[in-house]
Amino acid sequence: MAIKNYAKSIVYGGMDGIVTTFAVVAGAVGGNLGVESILILGFSNLLADGFSMAAGDYLSSTTEESNIKDKSIKNALATFASFIIFGLIPLLSYIFMGVSTVFKAHTFLLACLFVSFALFLLGLVKGLITGENKAKEIFRTLFIGLVAALFAYYVGEVLGHIAGTI
Repeated sequence: MAIKNYAKSIVYGGMDGIVTTFAVVAGAVGGNLGVESILILGFSNLLADGFSMAAGDYLSSTTEESNIKDKSIKNALATFASFIIFGLIPLLSYIFMGVSTVFKAHTFLLACLFVSFALFLLGLVKGLITGENKAKEIFRTLFIGLVAALFAYYVGEVLGHIAGTI
């Protein structure tokens, strides 16, 4: 079992894990929701969306005649694992808020830094697995992920104004 055989599932799951979980965090911060809400929404997204992504990968893999059931299950597991591992990163600074005053004082900034680093790593992994230009893959992954996060933050801020939380 070569990891290259699961590159699509790993990159897809990892990218979606980082981006959607951080979008939930950024939207909640933009909407001025509390830490408890951020953690509840973040973990709900992490687990439910991770399962959904894995199920979608499995179902789409089984539609291809060349894929056997065993490979489809492995694709789904790769997607789920990658989603959970990478998707947990945006929540780390919120999980560790009680550990250090640095985490408490700069929670969202640290989440942004962790996410940027994770996107960097995911772009690097993508470049290594596929043999593509690593710098190009890192830039592309960072750019797409950060644009999505910025969009989510401002949507959260607008909705926070509408809801009266800001």
